[in-house]
Amino acid sequence: MDAITVGLASSFLEKPTMYKILSNVSKYTVYNELHKTSSILRGPSITTLNLNKQSLPKQPVPDLKQTAERYLKSLKPLLTDEEHKNTEKIVNEFISKNGVGPRLHAKLLERYHNTDNWMKEWWLQVAYLGYRVPVIVHSSPGTVGPPVTFNKPDDLYLFAARLIVGVCNYNEMVKSGNMKQEMARNDPLDMQPYGLILGTHRQPNKMIDKLLHTDEATHIIIISNNHFFKLCVIDKNGILNESKFMSAIKDIADRSCMPGKPIGILTGNDRDTWAKDHSLLLELGNNRNIIKNIETSLFILCLDKNIPKTAFQEKNNASVRAVQTMTGFNSCLNAANRWHDKTVQYIISADGYIGMEYEHSPCEGIPVAVLHDYVLRYITARENSPKYEDFKDFPRAELLKFETNNVIENAIEKATDTVDKLSDDIDMECFTFDKFGTDAIKAIKLSPDSFIQIAMQVTFYNLQREPQAHYESAALRRFINARTECIRSTCTESVEFAKMLCYDSDCKTKAQKKEMMIKAINAHKEIAGQAAIGQGVDRHLFGLKMIAQSERMELPELYKDIGYTKSTCFNLTSSQVPYTSASFMCYGPVVPDGYACCYNPRPKDILFACSSFKSCEKTNTKDFARVLQQTLYDMREIGSE
Repeated sequence: MDAITVGLASSFLEKPTMYKILSNVSKYTVYNELHKTSSILRGPSITTLNLNKQSLPKQPVPDLKQTAERYLKSLKPLLTDEEHKNTEKIVNEFISKNGVGPRLHAKLLERYHNTDNWMKEWWLQVAYLGYRVPVIVHSSPGTVGPPVTFNKPDDLYLFAARLIVGVCNYNEMVKSGNMKQEMARNDPLDMQPYGLILGTHRQPNKMIDKLLHTDEATHIIIISNNHFFKLCVIDKNGILNESKFMSAIKDIADRSCMPGKPIGILTGNDRDTWAKDHSLLLELGNNRNIIKNIETSLFILCLDKNIPKTAFQEKNNASVRAVQTMTGFNSCLNAANRWHDKTVQYIISADGYIGMEYEHSPCEGIPVAVLHDYVLRYITARENSPKYEDFKDFPRAELLKFETNNVIENAIEKATDTVDKLSDDIDMECFTFDKFGTDAIKAIKLSPDSFIQIAMQVTFYNLQREPQAHYESAALRRFINARTECIRSTCTESVEFAKMLCYDSDCKTKAQKKEMMIKAINAHKEIAGQAAIGQGVDRHLFGLKMIAQSERMELPELYKDIGYTKSTCFNLTSSQVPYTSASFMCYGPVVPDGYACCYNPRPKDILFACSSFKSCEKTNTKDFARVLQQTLYDMREIGSE
């Protein structure tokens, strides 16, 4: 699958993205595009902010032999003995004195010495800006907040006004440089991602998109019933007050009673199609200035239509809202009430939904979660404040009216079909596991994250009866300008434990079950610890592969081998994104026959967002969620013995 791609495309959240073949394009053409784009990104950061009070070390390049050993160990549960023996031979040839590995490694070390982060530039391009499928579901995560109650329209307008003020206050706090540097024990963490959330925009371009940022944004975009409005949020006296915002939002709602043209749905199409349509759109009327206004805005606020009650007949509120936050639900409702290129899109609807979609290119999920929690705390703290005053001199938002023609109208039809099919295909099961939370797991002296990760693996094995390549994201914020490493969560110990629970649970004593479970959890904890300090497998192999491409070399045999292709086809992807509020992040699987699971572990409960595609007969999200809950319960019972 990977023969002519630009390399391993992993993202996420924190989540790894799917392999995609760029049809009719040679690997050298792709590399040339990357090389041209890289000249733009080699300069200073896209923000002028410097949020790090303490200096950070560079992301290390692991030892080649060590990576080979860990790689082969990670393949043990995934390959047959014969396959593993053949892969071992290929790996040993790769790292041998006469093999290509040492030469690639030496070049990678040169890059390490000549850059602040050897992976940053490549990763942004390959995993994000060069990723050509729609960002919705595949790449951009959604955040679903706790339900709220709006008894009348003014309640929604006031909530939205307070949200705007909350985001603006947060932005000023970040820009002030007074945020306390976060720590991982004694290690300072990179704070720069906090400066890359607000004011950032992904501009579509052929083959490689561009990342734009505005440090001094003074306006936001509000989308209502497919209409786009520009609203200034700062004047000479600072951030406007919430009463003025409330009047402005009420005015926007009044002016958008009739639906506008569904221009926003174009941003949900695949990136090359959207890049082509974007170029055509720029040539019409005042569209270039309108898009410039969107690009330079602080963030977007989407005022959504209510989701009909029929949508909740087969799914709970959280699962329906997950689809709403990722896609807009469908083109008849809110799929065109979006501009998916913007890093932050807050979403509110009168039926009690508050959430956010974020475009993944600038940063991982945790800084976005911190923003979200800050805004919710701000709004909650204002609940007993004086209510609305009718301001006559509120800043009236400017209506941004796109020009279209027959070509654009046709493009809208095609994008609508793409978005509706994808939105209908994603199957979400989101729930709060309320039997216990991290307190109970810590009480039996186990790692909560490893406990949950092993439960996911047991769940997958229970359903599929075979081990899978399982991706968990490890943040690398200990290092300057670093992103993530892959935690290869599947290990021999976890598979043995899964087989025991599925096949011979009755044959084992309680003490034996507990021993096997603890071995699996501790093995995961060790792998996760290695990844967190930049000593994982995948990013090193990715770097060596990118060096091979930059040197115009034939793809090394290691990357064609079943060990590599099987272990990087992630049928289960997962990510822990903690919120202090009862919120959770959600996203789609990265392969057609896979599952995705994002979770927010809290002291007394755990929030889960599970997904798969309806079009795959091998997967069923409802079954995954059901078995996962039972597995968590069973594992706690085993651990409590």
